[in-house]
Amino acid sequence: MIQNPPSRTDRILRPIAQLHGQTRLVTAALLIPVFAAVFWFSIPRGTWPRVFVALLVVTAIYATASFLLSRVSIRLAHDCVSERGFFTSNRVASKRIESVLIITAYRGQSLDTVRQLFLLDTNGEALLRMRGQFWSSDSIEAMASAFDVPVKRIEEPLTRAELRRDYSPILYWFERWPWLGVAVAAGAMAALSLLLILLMSPENLVVR
Repeated sequence: MIQNPPSRTDRILRPIAQLHGQTRLVTAALLIPVFAAVFWFSIPRGTWPRVFVALLVVTAIYATASFLLSRVSIRLAHDCVSERGFFTSNRVASKRIESVLIITAYRGQSLDTVRQLFLLDTNGEALLRMRGQFWSSDSIEAMASAFDVPVKRIEEPLTRAELRRDYSPILYWFERWPWLGVAVAAGAMAALSLLLILLMSPENLVVR
């Protein structure tokens, strides 16, 4: 256990700058080939206007998600920590924070590691979480030293299975039940595939 002195200066933490670029790159890599192929097959069938409308909808969704991502931040103050997440906001009073847990975990199936920080209450429940995929080491250390509470560090890297075994209650649902996350992702892909097939289908094949 390490005791850290409290910080009385407000500070705004933001996700790593590369996150926006990585998001744009992944989105382009996924959507451009798909819509290019769909347009290629839909133009001879005369169904390209529907595909174009679908592209506009996807673009609007991406623009909204990009805007929400740009607003993500964590504000540190002497009496609280306020998180503005992707969809929700979270405010935690300093007096509720009992300890800080920092875990080093393997990233997926690779040997690369990433740190994860948890603010815990007296019952060991997570009040706030910072994942190294999205937050820099400086931001994680700023959070760890922001409040006068014990900091526990697990330096030995843990696998996903070890995380589920030892820290399941403070993980996200898709980490506790990875098969469910896979099922949701597969269902989303199946729904998208069905939608693209319907968009390419000639008018006389669409069920009325």
